Amino acid sequence: MEIGERNFIWGDRTYVMGVVNATPDSFSGDGILPTIGEVQAAIDQALRMEDEGADIVDVGGESTRPASIYPDAKPVDADLEIARVVPVIEGLVGRLGVPISIDTRKASVVTAAVDVGAVIANDVSMLGDTEMAGVVAKTNIPVIVSHIRSSGHAGDVIGDVLGDLGNSIDQLIAARVGRSKVIIDPGIGFAKTSKQSLHLMQNIDRLRAELALPVLVGTSRKSFIGAVTGESVDDRRFGTAATIALAIQRGMDIVRVHDVKEMVSVVKMSDAIVRGTESGASDA
Repeated sequence: MEIGERNFIWGDRTYVMGVVNATPDSFSGDGILPTIGEVQAAIDQALRMEDEGADIVDVGGESTRPASIYPDAKPVDADLEIARVVPVIEGLVGRLGVPISIDTRKASVVTAAVDVGAVIANDVSMLGDTEMAGVVAKTNIPVIVSHIRSSGHAGDVIGDVLGDLGNSIDQLIAARVGRSKVIIDPGIGFAKTSKQSLHLMQNIDRLRAELALPVLVGTSRKSFIGAVTGESVDDRRFGTAATIALAIQRGMDIVRVHDVKEMVSVVKMSDAIVRGTESGASDA
């Protein structure tokens, strides 16, 4: 898959997506924009992530933290979201060597971000915006479709995720988005209990096998890790590392992380064992 000017070869190695939260209320505690216009910190973070080994930088302007856990979580209107992300993307174009992703659930934000340099859409609403498929087709960019079922899951979470993502893929194809431009994300932690997220992780290889598309996994710092380890949201690196190693063992293609430097090391070691990518290893 071509993402911007980079060619991504699925199965060759695991790619790392670094998270840049241009918002003051990120669930992960790393939101860096207390006011509109303070973009330099976000730009510096993205550049640092590239230096640390990120293959994609994902810029978002709205927190996706669940209201069930964070009662003060509030949606952000499109104009405010655009005001947060566009200056960051503009500041990165020409300086950042890796592709820029726009993390949003709004088609209008995708349009604005692509106009200034984003080259892939990370739709965290599973095409919840009825205009999203058309915008992806019009802009001719790849799209990551992240699973969410707002009503939750009463039965088989694996079956729900496979069925819902399959329907979204059909919607994209109907809108003339090529299947080769689609990446899927099981939406770990999105309207899922900790037990359901763990069950999904245990069976995550079924997504790639049954939907035959590259898979992105975003487990970084999420609450299901804290439910197991008892760690606070800003101290879940080891738990996150375990989920990433497992995801790679199960054949996942992209991992979305906050702690790029540490997780790049986890990815390199896991890839060396699972995929045999030992470049740089000595016989000492």
